[in-house]
Amino acid sequence: MPPDYLDISVPISPDMLVWSTHERVSMDTAESVYAGERNRVTTLRLTTHTGTHVDAPYHFLEDGPTVDQLDLDILVGPAAVYDFRARTSITAEVLARAGVGSVPRALLRTDNSRWIRTGPLPAVPAHLTEDAARHLIDKGIRLVGIDGLTVDAPDTAVAHSALLRAGVIILETLDLSQVEPGDYKLICLPLRLIGLDG
Repeated sequence: MPPDYLDISVPISPDMLVWSTHERVSMDTAESVYAGERNRVTTLRLTTHTGTHVDAPYHFLEDGPTVDQLDLDILVGPAAVYDFRARTSITAEVLARAGVGSVPRALLRTDNSRWIRTGPLPAVPAHLTEDAARHLIDKGIRLVGIDGLTVDAPDTAVAHSALLRAGVIILETLDLSQVEPGDYKLICLPLRLIGLDG
């Protein structure tokens, strides 16, 4: 990969961090014969919210767009990385002080990046509050990404619900540990999974 590109996705493997309620990643390799040559074919099992992924509105909204219906104009373009390390709750006030909203795609670097590849998952990871979600919507943010398994606090879905209802795409499980705050171009091309939530 050219040095001016940063891969902020989390590698997929059977020992990666996933929600305790989700199926773990499995990779089953079988040898097969095709046209007289031996080759390897792997069966990969994982959920649509494993590793770095987008949440399509259909994740929470029965009539919301599915991942294959997402607008590429939202998924590709100018983005800004903001540094919120040493914070657990990211509020509207915190976002406003950081100037979030000047670029339509906001990526939030938090202390989550320290454990996102290896775990363990803390009791309360860094997350958005409900008023923070409203602030992002009011500022015209089209995509928000975070370096945690979710944008929400544990046992809530208030940020998800508000953002997805407003058509804001959520990008989760980023690895921003090597990314400095600043302006970038985001290229986010999810698998074109027909009719699915992420």
